[in-house]
Amino acid sequence: MDGELELYQYLYDLQGFLVIEDVLSTEQVTALNALIDAHVPPVPDNWNEIANDPKLGLYNLYRFGMAGGSYESGPGFLGYGQPFVDLVDHALVLKILRLQLGDCFRLDRIFGMRMNKGMPNGKLHSDYGASEPFTRAEPGRYYPQPAFQALHGFGVAAFNLTDSGPETGGLRVIPSSHNSHFKLPQKLRDEEIDGIAICPHAPAGSVTIFSEATTHGTAEWHADHERRSILYKYCASQLSWSRSRVTAPEGLELSSRQRLLLSDPAGAHWFFPSLFDDEAAGA
Repeated sequence: MDGELELYQYLYDLQGFLVIEDVLSTEQVTALNALIDAHVPPVPDNWNEIANDPKLGLYNLYRFGMAGGSYESGPGFLGYGQPFVDLVDHALVLKILRLQLGDCFRLDRIFGMRMNKGMPNGKLHSDYGASEPFTRAEPGRYYPQPAFQALHGFGVAAFNLTDSGPETGGLRVIPSSHNSHFKLPQKLRDEEIDGIAICPHAPAGSVTIFSEATTHGTAEWHADHERRSILYKYCASQLSWSRSRVTAPEGLELSSRQRLLLSDPAGAHWFFPSLFDDEAAGA
């Protein structure tokens, strides 16, 4: 393992998230933003009313290009153009996720996030661990993770297409919460205490990688420019968030590895080959 990857591994394991700058070139960021402009309608002026509608809500207002997970099967934002497809198997992202998910993993779901100035917080949450929605953990009591539950089987790569950070808002996380054996206290969930959840500095062109077991959410957006990020959510090959899938877009080129990443869930190595077999062959 080279020194840079060793550093990323340590920081990701320690914090439950990692921001790497300059992963995308200026040209890539420009191309991705132009395609979003062409395919995604602007945030409506009456977003406040939509945010208060229980059927629509904040998250559906923030999100675009959804596929898989809580949404229907389809290509989602991959259908916007080749630059989105090219990020499915970004070399550095796959190297880091390999440390978490092993040699066999798949793209489970995708969506984009955009916010305009004044859009409010989303709830802090984690999808796995002691604070996941269906947890049996009791407040203040140590919770040993049951062996039958996935804990670190899901990882996210959020490519940032505009600047975000402490001054602007955007993605926020509670560092190291992915390894906590205690349920998130209600005072933190209700945001009665400041400074625990942070918005990491994530300039345009960076990628933020985080575990779905890390407590995370959306912070109010303060900047004049629009928040934009595109999230690729991966999981170990035998896992799945739901019955819906990310599917290959028509008319665009996908490599064999990109198509493998869009495969249905299957047991690692038995029915789902390594994403890195070609690298091993060339070693």
